Amino acid sequence: MQKNSHRRYRHLFVSLLALLLLTALTGCQLGDKVEGLLGPEADPIVAGEDIDAKLETKYGRTQLSGDEQVLYDALYTAVASRQDEVRIKGDITAEELERVYRYYFSDSPEHFWIEGYRYVTRTESGRVKKVLLDYSGTRGEIEAQSSQLQQKLEELDSQMQGQPGDFERSVFVSDYLSATLQYDTEQAAGADAYTAYGALVQGQAVCQGYAKAAQLLFQQAGMECLYVRGESRGERHGWNIVKLEGAYYHLDPTWNDIQFESSEQEQGVRNHTYQNITTADILRDHQIDDSENYPLPDCSEQALNYYVKNGLQAADFEQIADRAAEVAAQNIAAGEDYLELRFGSKEQALELVESRNAMGRLLGDINYRLYDVQLSYAYSYYLNEEQSTVQIYFQRAES
Repeated sequence: MQKNSHRRYRHLFVSLLALLLLTALTGCQLGDKVEGLLGPEADPIVAGEDIDAKLETKYGRTQLSGDEQVLYDALYTAVASRQDEVRIKGDITAEELERVYRYYFSDSPEHFWIEGYRYVTRTESGRVKKVLLDYSGTRGEIEAQSSQLQQKLEELDSQMQGQPGDFERSVFVSDYLSATLQYDTEQAAGADAYTAYGALVQGQAVCQGYAKAAQLLFQQAGMECLYVRGESRGERHGWNIVKLEGAYYHLDPTWNDIQFESSEQEQGVRNHTYQNITTADILRDHQIDDSENYPLPDCSEQALNYYVKNGLQAADFEQIADRAAEVAAQNIAAGEDYLELRFGSKEQALELVESRNAMGRLLGDINYRLYDVQLSYAYSYYLNEEQSTVQIYFQRAES
């Protein structure tokens, strides 16, 4: 079983084209800071937004200092109100601008309308004089789209706040995206597929859109969530790191959304293989591109891993046989006819699902716990060999 689509990823960076001014820029007084926005000040796209408070929550901003942090603030403020330009008086190089923009972009899924930037340099020093920001639409168009997104965020945030804790909130985000998103194989949503707007409002996204939507939902709930760039399964890929109960975990909402090739469902089947895992685990089938990310936090805690938290991880089936039957019965009673397990190796997972005796025992134990329904002894499964997880799909017996 696999996702019957190709994951695609792209940077929203416009080429770093230095637009050299034709007129001489001699006699420019270089200062030590970003001057701010050109043109008349405008209100934020999101009415009443406290930009200063938002800036204090941004992880990438904390990785910068001095002129770079001031430039980050100016970029964020400019995009938040759809200003066209930022003028720089400080000694900022094109490389520094690229890094600051990358950190800003990684931090800011709420700014779905930013498409990239260009810049103008000084003729004498080659330092950046002005940043020109590129957007996906007019202010009126962006305000209308933002209003749609805010309405969706308010609806989902009330559900997020109703969850008992960070673990449950993380599962809610992953499950919601899996249940409502269609992977945009045909690029039907265009550039929107790379954004939280495309994911949450239009219901179509590629991996970047999945990750940006997850990031925005966590941030809306006051939880720290980062965007990570890298590769997986031979393609460019994006996913998240989320902070839960004081510890950081990797979360890949795209790969948590799987689908049978023969399934008639348009949406994927939710899975939790990549739900709150360590860096060591994510590196089994992902590669982190250090050159494209800000310094990432350590992810070594396992307490809120999906399988650990639910008692569904063990070296072999014997260690969790009773717990597996108990959870499967609970799932089936709730209308979810599947069970997820994680083992010490893919061989241990296969030893369960390919053994008539082991599966017969599991199915018998599940049926013993059920009242209104019974399972047949037919089943299918999805095995993730790299992560040693298996998801078993049960079939109900005909009444």
